[in-house]
Amino acid sequence: MGSKYIIDYAEKLKNGELKEIVGRKKEIRRVMHILLRDMKSNPMLLGQTGLGKTSIVIGVAAALAAGDCPPKLKGRTVVGVDIATMMIDCKTQAEYEDQLKEAFQELQAAKGQKVLFINDLGFLAMTPNGNHEIPKFLKPKVLDGGIQCIVEAELNAYKMYIETDPDLMSCLQTMYIEEPTPAETTDILRGVKPRYEEKYGIVIPDEILQKAVAMSARYVKSRLFPEKALDLLDEAATGLMMALDEGSTTDNVLTEQHIANIVSFWTGIPMDKVGSEDKQKLIDLENFIGRRVIGQPEAISVISGAVRRMKSGLQDPNRPLGTFLFIGTTGVGKTELAKALSEFMFDDETALLRLDMSEYMEKISVQRLLGPPPGTPGFENGGVLTEAVRLRPYQVVLFDELEKAHSEILNLMLQLLDEGRLTDGKGVTVDFRNTIVIMTSNLGANLPRYQRMEFLRKNLRPEFLARIDDIIPFHGLAEENLLAIVDIHLNKFVKRAKAVGLKAELTLEARKWFADEVFIAKNGVREIKRLIQHHIENPLSVLMMYDKVTSEDLIKIIRPKDKKGVEIVVLKPEEQDKVLEEAVTIEKKMDDGVDDRPPPPPTFKLNETGDENADLPAWKRAQLEAARQQGGNEQQAPAAPHKVVKVPVMKGFKSTLGKGLGMPKMPSAAMAHSVPEPQPVLNDPPPAPAVPEMAPDLDMPPVPDMVPPIPSGEN
Repeated sequence: MGSKYIIDYAEKLKNGELKEIVGRKKEIRRVMHILLRDMKSNPMLLGQTGLGKTSIVIGVAAALAAGDCPPKLKGRTVVGVDIATMMIDCKTQAEYEDQLKEAFQELQAAKGQKVLFINDLGFLAMTPNGNHEIPKFLKPKVLDGGIQCIVEAELNAYKMYIETDPDLMSCLQTMYIEEPTPAETTDILRGVKPRYEEKYGIVIPDEILQKAVAMSARYVKSRLFPEKALDLLDEAATGLMMALDEGSTTDNVLTEQHIANIVSFWTGIPMDKVGSEDKQKLIDLENFIGRRVIGQPEAISVISGAVRRMKSGLQDPNRPLGTFLFIGTTGVGKTELAKALSEFMFDDETALLRLDMSEYMEKISVQRLLGPPPGTPGFENGGVLTEAVRLRPYQVVLFDELEKAHSEILNLMLQLLDEGRLTDGKGVTVDFRNTIVIMTSNLGANLPRYQRMEFLRKNLRPEFLARIDDIIPFHGLAEENLLAIVDIHLNKFVKRAKAVGLKAELTLEARKWFADEVFIAKNGVREIKRLIQHHIENPLSVLMMYDKVTSEDLIKIIRPKDKKGVEIVVLKPEEQDKVLEEAVTIEKKMDDGVDDRPPPPPTFKLNETGDENADLPAWKRAQLEAARQQGGNEQQAPAAPHKVVKVPVMKGFKSTLGKGLGMPKMPSAAMAHSVPEPQPVLNDPPPAPAVPEMAPDLDMPPVPDMVPPIPSGEN
């Protein structure tokens, strides 16, 4: 009676437990050839996962069972040993070893009629995760020719465990399995097509098989034929069957869109980009990018031409989709163009991997990009660059400020730009052929065009520059471009305000003021973000904290006439039709002369400081008022029937305590003397000395303490 742990693959095929293998005739014949040899008659199939090594062995088993083999191989069968079930059934180690011995003795007694299929190298070699009892029983029988076997292994495991064992090398014949061509893969799909149609109840046209092969080849480069094409077709057919069962469709014909949907799920590429490209969008690409990147027509034209070249299929498939070097000063739109390109290619502005090269100025920083070597901390996490592209192979990779990177990183990028691949710290090859590589630099940005390339050659290696598709110059922004750029950022602010329930508008003059300030600053468009924060968002957030703005109000940013800066005006619903020409202040009636309430929120003024004397001490303001009255305005009493609260936003909150008192009448004796011109006061002066007593016969009110003394030397 044979061991119950021997698995007969011919029997499993007969019972329908294994799928029928299509194609691979050449590889199956090669395995039979090796089995007929006198020496090294144990074939060893080497190759990466997904190439179909196991399918080839099953194909050999099916051919032997059907008699479709050389006469001397007829009657042979391919078998395996069910080690997992054996370990579960055995209660002791001794019982387990007895079962192993019995199974291998049965194979040896078959005298070559049973060929053992080994898909785990732990059966032959002492691997860390293997069962050490199995090689002790099996390896001697394979070496002396008592058991014939077919071995399947990955290349790395073969090099680690087989090449280091000369005895095993002497009895195994290696056989490298190559990836099938697209034409061969299409033939394999044609072979499985009837089974899929019967199982899923659908119709699969032949052109869809070719489309599945083409799309998997173009978009799923991290896996191999035929596995990825079979998986794509299988999943698309399953999706159509589910749609039929749910009643969402009545058409049982598999289409290109079903294939495109699965590729979109796998890679994250938008469906309309995977299917038939929208030619009109490609034709209008300059306009699409030009809505975001202002004033750079040359750069937009070069990028648009490169994208159309990629989409047409004329791009070299063994390189990244595009490699560009952007040259220009800060704030002219280099990063913005990269974001716009990412949005067009992948419908996602965040499909952008940005690496600031100022963080990679040291030689050891190369390990951060590729991942630390084995045995060092962080090895499991992989590299910043390679791991991000491995997980999301379709994206724009931006190397910002390239000139700051260490020279070793530039050497590393030679392989990336030329072959479209990098090997990380784990030894895994990461595919960059689906990425767009953009590098930005300030090198030679201020030089004339005829001097720029010479300057670049002095600072970057010639072989590096030769691998770049295009070197794109970015020009300084003209004044007429700034208003359009300012509008883009101000519109973003308006959208943010709307998201929190506020209505905001800006007048044309206010927008022009922002454009003028950006032009004067000469820091590029990044200056507009700072200006919006400083002059709009900061004061508006204070008004929101004090509940001075509601969702019914209209926030209007204006530029007052003959004044600097812009102002925020909050209009109530009944005031929103008002045409504004100057800022509005808040007036509050006072019951008494003193405002003892907490400091009020700022008015709607942003840049105006209000009363220019508001920050001076009381005695100094009285002195200035005396000088004004002496100039001919003394008959106008400075009455203050109500208080105007005007808090300068730029200087923070100011206490209003004591500012509601009326201006005291100046004594005639003090007015008889000239008052010196006021000087800027940085700090409050020391307390003034007592005022000399006046003559008793003079009819005048007592002199207030805030009046300064009469200057000495004047009588």
